[in-house]
Amino acid sequence: MIKKFFVTLIACSAFLVSCNNDDDNGVSKETNIPVAERNALDDEAIQQYMTDFYFNPKNGRLTKFDDVAGNEDDSFPALITLAKKDEAGIWYAENPNHKGTGDIVESNDLTSIDISYNMISFRASNNTEYKKKYTNLDTKSGIGSINMGDGSAVKDPSFYYYIPSTTEASDGVKREYIEIKNLGIGLKNFKSTKRATTDLYNFQGVIILPSRLAYGRNNVYYNNQISDRFDAYRDVSYIFNFEIVKAEKRTK
Repeated sequence: MIKKFFVTLIACSAFLVSCNNDDDNGVSKETNIPVAERNALDDEAIQQYMTDFYFNPKNGRLTKFDDVAGNEDDSFPALITLAKKDEAGIWYAENPNHKGTGDIVESNDLTSIDISYNMISFRASNNTEYKKKYTNLDTKSGIGSINMGDGSAVKDPSFYYYIPSTTEASDGVKREYIEIKNLGIGLKNFKSTKRATTDLYNFQGVIILPSRLAYGRNNVYYNNQISDRFDAYRDVSYIFNFEIVKAEKRTK
């Protein structure tokens, strides 16, 4: 699972890299801007995104408003009208058409989950060639369980819960190099839907993490390497559209 997740993420994030100028070390110049500027860009991009997207009432998938006045989507609430931000800065919103009533997620160590999800990433940019700060956002080919196998929910994806092998641990691999801790924290705001894991997805919510609450400029473990310079992860923000189908006490 970890290899599939990271390989797919690399592929889907490649366009982020190709559109930026590199410095002499082959690292995108936009990942070397001051932290305060990066944080401000992320925050502005997220506000723009939440204004431009809504929960599709058919399946909860995030959908962009069209530009035609009088169309059906004019009546749908924008994410920004539903979203809340917790003390840590994690944005989350519940789909008003599909709310979970089941079990809660206590933590990734205590709770095992089956989850359907679609994950989209972007690196916010101040490039004036783009109308929005969330540049090169592709809402159709994100990473997610709905794009894997038969589209069923998956159990404990690696970004939620991962224990390094003995060999990996001896090589210095830590859980935080793979897990997105704040994603697990954000899931605490939702309850499971208690549907069958094989049911077609119906997303119940979204969690949005600015880059500083994801991998930021920290180490990431990928392809047997540990680095804080992987362009596919550095300064990248995440939009996580999901349904927690099942949440249960972890037994091992």
